[in-house]
Amino acid sequence: MKKYKELIDYHIDYKNKSVLNMLNTKYIIVPDSGGAPRARVNYAALGSAWFPQEFKMVENADSEILALDNFDPEQTAIVDKRYSGYLEGIQPGQHDTTDSINLTSYELDHLTYSAHSSSERLTVFSEIFYDKGWQAYIDGKPVDHIRVNYVLRALRVPTGDHSIEFQFHPENYYRGEKISFASSLILLLYV
Repeated sequence: MKKYKELIDYHIDYKNKSVLNMLNTKYIIVPDSGGAPRARVNYAALGSAWFPQEFKMVENADSEILALDNFDPEQTAIVDKRYSGYLEGIQPGQHDTTDSINLTSYELDHLTYSAHSSSERLTVFSEIFYDKGWQAYIDGKPVDHIRVNYVLRALRVPTGDHSIEFQFHPENYYRGEKISFASSLILLLYV
């Protein structure tokens, strides 16, 4: 949540439209002619996922948040250099107008997308990156994902048609639940 708070302090408070668009902000509250707040539709919101045409490497997270000042999130993904190995082999700029990615199912702990790509692509998801529990799957097989644009998830999507899933399954929670159950059972047997 610290990263999201920093994003608010550095960009959202200053109404950085690029950041609002990458967060898929569908409505923006602005004052009308009389000064009363009104919701205005943001037609530039990027949706739940997209294929940027290029990625820009930066030195660290500080450089990453600063790079959000002046960029087009639909065209460029800002990537911390510690993820450079993950991007090896992806050729930026290769795209086809038939490439698509769509959110097909949304639950709080399980997101499903269908994707079609004519080449291997980096895909940005308008979801907050949190690696302590979220696992990505392509066609049912676990895969790694990275952070881009300071707070968002990104994933390599191979050529062809694929099902992409993100599932939240924090191991520590489930391990603690088993320990709690075992402790309760032992206490019950003792009594």
